[in-house]
Amino acid sequence: MRVAVDFEECLKDSPRFRAALEEVEGDVTELELKLDKLVKLCIAMIDTGKAFCAANKQFMNGIRDLAHYSNKDVLVETSLTKFSGSLQEMINYHTTLFDQTSRSIKAQLQTFVKE
Repeated sequence: MRVAVDFEECLKDSPRFRAALEEVEGDVTELELKLDKLVKLCIAMIDTGKAFCAANKQFMNGIRDLAHYSNKDVLVETSLTKFSGSLQEMINYHTTLFDQTSRSIKAQLQTFVKE
């Protein structure tokens, strides 16, 4: 029994088409791997940044303690208090940066890769 194959169907699913499809599937797989790696790097950057902020807070608290200890010398106390205030502001900005990075970049990339 002979099965008649329509010529149009042969062109749609030709060996060239299948090769092109395999190539595109390979590209998509490679893109997924690179995006997964990027998500992992982003998570590592956020975790490291949060650890940096925590260490920086401890350092700032140490400077504040030193400022309170130096209350007899107004210049030293004032300078250290200003410095610790600047560090606090920097820590606040870094914390905001890492929170926004987590919400916008990490979450969006994870959603994109999953879907």
